[in-house]
Amino acid sequence: MGLGRIFAVTCLLLGNPVWLRGEIKPWQEARSPHFRVITNGSARSGVHVAREFELIRALFAAQFPGYELDSPAPLLILAPRDEDTARMLLPDAWRVVGNQVAGLYRHGQEKQYALIRLDAVGSDLWNKNPYGVVYHEYVHSLLHRNLHWIPLWLDEGIAEFYQYTRFEGDRMYLGAPPKNTGLTDFLNTHSTLPIEEFIEKHRSVSADSTDTSMFYAHAWALTHFLVFGPGMGQGEKLKHFFNDLQKGKPQKAAFVETFGSFEQMDKDFQRYLLRFTFTSAELPSPTGLEEKSFESRTMTQAETEAELAGFEIWSRKWELARGWAQAAAEHDPKLGLAQEDLGYVFLNEGQADKASQCFAKAVDLDGKLYLAQFAKTMLMPEAQPGVTDRAKVKEELLKITASKADFAAAYVQMAKIYVEQGDLPKGLTMSMKAEQLAPFLSGYHILSGEILRRMGDPTDAAIYARYVAERWNGSDHDEAVELLERVPANYRPPTIASENTEANIHRVEGTVQETACQGAAFSITLDSGGKTRTFKGTRVQTGFADTLWYGDHFTRCFYLKGLRAVVQYREGTETKEGDLVRVGFRDDLREHPTAENRAMVK
Repeated sequence: MGLGRIFAVTCLLLGNPVWLRGEIKPWQEARSPHFRVITNGSARSGVHVAREFELIRALFAAQFPGYELDSPAPLLILAPRDEDTARMLLPDAWRVVGNQVAGLYRHGQEKQYALIRLDAVGSDLWNKNPYGVVYHEYVHSLLHRNLHWIPLWLDEGIAEFYQYTRFEGDRMYLGAPPKNTGLTDFLNTHSTLPIEEFIEKHRSVSADSTDTSMFYAHAWALTHFLVFGPGMGQGEKLKHFFNDLQKGKPQKAAFVETFGSFEQMDKDFQRYLLRFTFTSAELPSPTGLEEKSFESRTMTQAETEAELAGFEIWSRKWELARGWAQAAAEHDPKLGLAQEDLGYVFLNEGQADKASQCFAKAVDLDGKLYLAQFAKTMLMPEAQPGVTDRAKVKEELLKITASKADFAAAYVQMAKIYVEQGDLPKGLTMSMKAEQLAPFLSGYHILSGEILRRMGDPTDAAIYARYVAERWNGSDHDEAVELLERVPANYRPPTIASENTEANIHRVEGTVQETACQGAAFSITLDSGGKTRTFKGTRVQTGFADTLWYGDHFTRCFYLKGLRAVVQYREGTETKEGDLVRVGFRDDLREHPTAENRAMVK
């Protein structure tokens, strides 16, 4: 049997797709200068959605000159024409909130998706701000593309500020409050926190829905005040504050230096909230975005199904992804994207060999599929732990960066290879390139810090570690603390503790021997100091290093054997290790076994 025949067999899933509700018709694709939209509405409606995204992009470009606006993770916009289509794509959302989903945004390191319902667009009775949620999340993606860090209140405040932008004819209105009065009414009936306390909050969502609503309302109002308030220079002071944060200045010090004392700012902010109306800036709409200049076409049925499979993969709705991917591969066995989709489905199921075969076939069919090439490379035998000859892996990674120069994950893997080979300067170059491309991923900063430590630069290593530890939460924070603890004591800042250190929570670390998943239940077995220990729990909080290659496709059910894991658990009985509360998976750099390198690490 030839190789092609083997692929044809292994890259199709067995059994009938249970998702099937009848075959769909091919969708329309619309392309503008910077966006791609697919829709089962008319081509004209897809073109109109693309223009709406071009408008918010142009506005952001004008307000933040010099920012990178094209994300390394391509964005695909889905525009289902009606409730039935949206329900087909998002069945879980309907079970939770019913017919209230006008739009959403899926962030990812490799791909991003936005969804906007066509029947919600332009319907003030149905939804006052139909593009609001996708504008909000799109602005997040632009901020995260350009900033090393931004405090949560400002991240959400700026996204809320732009969320309600109105485009009306040849004018646009920046800073306008939402058309419905719910947000402003909420501010009028609830008290805000003192600014000094509010800007230190690390959670936007709480179990109390009122607290959650108050956070977003407060973030919008404070940002609005810092742009349009008296003496704010139409946002110039806010931009100065922004720049100070990127230079590493502590937030409270930067705030007081830019805006003045917290006491006075609280008084001024409360006066601002008592105003009868909120100011907005009226600006001319961007020109050169005529819809007639955009392109559109009818996709094939297989292309439609493959794109929908991708949306479900990045939504982690695996049953739907499996069905769409199988249908696409059956309707067009030579469609590379369908094979890539099947590869991710198999990968999630722990079938690495089948996944590898599908990724290989995808690359053979379409050499532009760099994600399939990357996954295929990282599943090669030469890429696995314990292998010393990484030449083939490095060769493939260099091919990927040649075709997709802004793909950060490939630079991270090359950095790890160079470090393993003892070439620390090249490793640092690759790591810092990844940092530049994905500055909001804390793990990339930690990687650079660790390489600097091994190069004999504990001062800069401590700076990197402290930067992350003081700004990120959860597993990211704890990884940074671990790096600080590896730096000689005289280079460390004042003590920064790991998070989640409650009195009744115990901590243990070890090498992963096995993980298992069954519904919401999860168990992990560690070799901890030569002792085998197993921990079990449900609704277990899970963190993992950003430098693990599978990124968007992380699953705690597979591929973790041999990694170091840090487990936190509640004390159990004599026959039970305890209730597993949270676990963080680390991606420790391998040591290069030379005397020179060992000396550097001391």
